[in-house]
Amino acid sequence: MATSCDDYLDVKPVGKMIPTEVSQFENLLNNNNTLDFFMMDNNRNCCYAFLGDNVQLSYNHAHYQYTSSHPNLEILSAYVFYDRLVQPNSTPFFWSSGIYRSVAYFNNVVDGIRDLGADDDYSRGVMAQAMAGRAWVYMNAALTYGPMYDPDGANDTPCVPLRISGDPTVPNGPLATTAQLFEQVKSDLDYACANAPEYSANAARATRSAAYALRAQYNMYTRNWGDMLSDAQEAWRLALATAGSEDNLIYDLNDFYYEQVSEVNPPEGVDPRVYMEFRGPDLAFEQTENRENLFFRNSAYGNSPSRFYPSDDWMSIFDKDSDKRWDLFALADEGYSIKVGDVTYDDGIRVSYFRDDLISTPSGLTYPLLLLMKAEAEARTGGSNLNAALNSLNTLRKYRYSGSSTDLPGGDLLNQDQLLNEILTERRREQHIVSFERVLDIKRYAFDNGKPWSKQTIVHRIGDKEYSAPISSPVFNHINIDNAILKYNPQWGIALDYETYAPYDKL
Repeated sequence: MATSCDDYLDVKPVGKMIPTEVSQFENLLNNNNTLDFFMMDNNRNCCYAFLGDNVQLSYNHAHYQYTSSHPNLEILSAYVFYDRLVQPNSTPFFWSSGIYRSVAYFNNVVDGIRDLGADDDYSRGVMAQAMAGRAWVYMNAALTYGPMYDPDGANDTPCVPLRISGDPTVPNGPLATTAQLFEQVKSDLDYACANAPEYSANAARATRSAAYALRAQYNMYTRNWGDMLSDAQEAWRLALATAGSEDNLIYDLNDFYYEQVSEVNPPEGVDPRVYMEFRGPDLAFEQTENRENLFFRNSAYGNSPSRFYPSDDWMSIFDKDSDKRWDLFALADEGYSIKVGDVTYDDGIRVSYFRDDLISTPSGLTYPLLLLMKAEAEARTGGSNLNAALNSLNTLRKYRYSGSSTDLPGGDLLNQDQLLNEILTERRREQHIVSFERVLDIKRYAFDNGKPWSKQTIVHRIGDKEYSAPISSPVFNHINIDNAILKYNPQWGIALDYETYAPYDKL
């Protein structure tokens, strides 16, 4: 979009010919570019996650890692709530690859099949999978580049260009608003729910269950709880019909363990399991074919002491005696250390979270997250659905907790808000730790002002210094577009940014 048509398209012909068969267009959906780099930089960090409350930077991280020469200063920018997330003279991967390269593939599949005039079940199924992929990109692009959807508002904030043509010569119009982007998302998901295949050998391709789950997610963001419930119920029903049982959709973490295969001599204070082999009930738990993956999209790195640590707030939400996620994945390890001159700056032993390193943890949808969306919708609609919400929560807890009883203690005594808080906290535990979705949740929970799960301000700390920003502030509701993109799109009326980009000045 910033240079030439060929660079934007990035779709190579099949052999020496442009695709002429539906199967050739379908093959484009198997390209890794359709599922990579959303809200990620070239080093697979997710700067957007650093706006939220799951991760923290130490004093040493901030002062000796994220210096002016660091290639991904957007991480520091987000953490200190700098006035611009993106460096003005560098197009981020999450724009060029995570959004528009991915969308280019989906648009070419949709347009190509339409141009062929194919209208059989197979052709509609391939188009449905492309539309589901496009809907996921634009739904999340709207909510990261702009504010949360407001069911009582105009949703007229310009966010990103809406490209639905496979022809790269079609010019960009004005930036699409939240309402316009969500209208397209809804149209794509309606088609996907009606036409997506019921089975796919690859979790990166949307099944009918995934399409309904994505539309449930759309209804979650638009706060249409009744439709969210019906779509989540249908997604779960379809999933069970295909898999046969809950056991085939969710791993029991009690079945995982560490095996020592060689001599282990960890540094003092380090959990020896850091140096052991992680074992599970099958050989697919590290793969896309992981039984829990419903709609796979690559995720950012989840464990890297040289980049961040789990926040104190995030660590506080776990039952450290019975939650298997804490037991298996939250391990003491060596923290960040760097030598500057003759002085070593060492964070010592810190907790790291190894889940993403050990088990496939996508940024798309999993069956556990679908079950929790169903539980949330049941709790949000209240009344007789509260018992169903508790049952949905306890179904997941059976696979995530240890002990003679894994049901939520006192769950049947909780009121609607208390139960919903438990469900939403479980959702946070279940999400990828370095997650743009967590920040989107923070933004949507702001509408629930006064509820225990709602935060109106996020606070970060670096050493003794505190940084805070209200959820209503621009930093949570706008991502700036870099100069290279703006230069080629003067119709947006956004001035080029020549101000120095220096988030480290806030340290």
